[in-house]
Amino acid sequence: MSDALRAEIRRVFAEWQAARMTAQAVQHWARDTSTQGADVYAAKVVLHLRGLGEYLITCDDLPTYLAGFDLDPEKAVTTLESASNIFDVKARATDLKDDPFYGPHTKAILRELT
Repeated sequence: MSDALRAEIRRVFAEWQAARMTAQAVQHWARDTSTQGADVYAAKVVLHLRGLGEYLITCDDLPTYLAGFDLDPEKAVTTLESASNIFDVKARATDLKDDPFYGPHTKAILRELT
């Protein structure tokens, strides 16, 4: 299951980067995707994509997620968590505040950060 899910995640990322899928479509895909039998990293990626708007994940973040596929799953999760700790949430929320998909999430985030 993990190999198939990883291949499907890569396909979704490629579609998103090529603008053939919207952020909302990616989030819907993730919500409809089972992680049963998946390795811990593939499951974590799908979990993040389910909260794509809340986590403010954009195509700019895809290289970080893709790099994790070259690591041991547990190491990939640790690396992803470390990358999340240096992420400038306020700057990303400010940049996305007028975006139709991300905007509603950014308003709540910016309110909490001020």
